[in-house]
Amino acid sequence: MAYHDELLAQAEKLLQGDEKDLTQADLRRAVSTAYYAMFHLLIDETTLNWNRDSSRHTLGRMFEHGLMRRVSQRLVDTRAFAFPGADPVVLQKLKDVAKAFVNLQDSRHLADYHNGVIWNHIESLDEVSAAKDAFAIWATIRHEDIAQDYLVSLLIKPRD
Repeated sequence: MAYHDELLAQAEKLLQGDEKDLTQADLRRAVSTAYYAMFHLLIDETTLNWNRDSSRHTLGRMFEHGLMRRVSQRLVDTRAFAFPGADPVVLQKLKDVAKAFVNLQDSRHLADYHNGVIWNHIESLDEVSAAKDAFAIWATIRHEDIAQDYLVSLLIKPRD
């Protein structure tokens, strides 16, 4: 099982059991882990395109959370990131993946750094479900040129 799949399974496992027995640590860690599952999915999918297997880990270390967020947010905003001629169904799915990434990153920041925010089981479960849905959507578009272009853009700082 790939690391990103293990992370998603771990996020789900953290939310199992009786709701009243779940701690804030369980709920917060599930949200954070769901984000990292998404983060590592996108990195893994990008580095699979690298021919030299021995360099993939090093390439994977080059990804930056902030750049990935900016690229993903830009993709969601059609005005700033247009794809003339793209299949509108594939484009919408890609936007859904990008939006999930941005939203999961926001939620991870809340879960990891804002202790005044109290999480409940439903909120945490919603975040894990969003990651799971994004994984499923990605699987349907991962070989599309537009999806592959998105992956490259996550690693390379755009020129303005």
